[in-house]
Amino acid sequence: MKYAYYGNIKKFRAPFIYDETDPDVIFSFGGDGTMLGAIHRYENILHKVKFIGINTGRLGFFNDYSMDELPSIYESLKSGDYDEDCYQLLEYELRNEETSISGYAVNELAITNPIHTQIIDIYINGKLFETFRGTGFLISPPTGSTAYNKSLGGSVIDPHVRAIQLTEIAPINNRVYKVLSSPLVLSEKSKIKLSVKESDHNYLAVDGQYLEFKQLKSVYAKLSDKSVCFIMKKNTDFFDRVRRAFIDEN
Repeated sequence: MKYAYYGNIKKFRAPFIYDETDPDVIFSFGGDGTMLGAIHRYENILHKVKFIGINTGRLGFFNDYSMDELPSIYESLKSGDYDEDCYQLLEYELRNEETSISGYAVNELAITNPIHTQIIDIYINGKLFETFRGTGFLISPPTGSTAYNKSLGGSVIDPHVRAIQLTEIAPINNRVYKVLSSPLVLSEKSKIKLSVKESDHNYLAVDGQYLEFKQLKSVYAKLSDKSVCFIMKKNTDFFDRVRRAFIDEN
């Protein structure tokens, strides 16, 4: 077995073969932001690699283990006695008049404009659903439902439900302008297009990291076939982590 590591640790040795470029497992040391960084670092080999989250902070939704549990992790990896969970990613494409870029998000793609009200036509499966006016929009796969989406009042979705969620950010809803003013959960077959009317001052972020793309015109998004796999503690599921992160007292 080959391993690599990522995060806020200077040096780490495990009883396996170290291979930074082509590992089988990746140890992530830190919190959720560190884990997201590790996933994007190895995005091109997600089909073969698994992630192990070692929590060295206060809150780590993706991080089931502590530093003290490293010896038991090694034994589990050697024996194959561990649980594994795989979650689908969000696939997106951004376009302007001249070019396009595409990528993947674990938690969300956020389109915001803190200066001017955004006017965005929302298309679902090729049909106009609404014209949104407000600060912005969040598009997330189920994995991201407990992240930025939750702070906006979005639904928490079991990551094994194949779905995609649209969540409004500060919508304008009055007798002149009407929007849904509610998170919208769509099936895995849904294809989303956002047509942006005003492209100045738009701020794009993927998993909390700024993404530079000028003069945005269109956003296309769907649930991806690509997934990320985590090695978890046995008999620990998604709702154990939800309870630990948001309900249990520290």
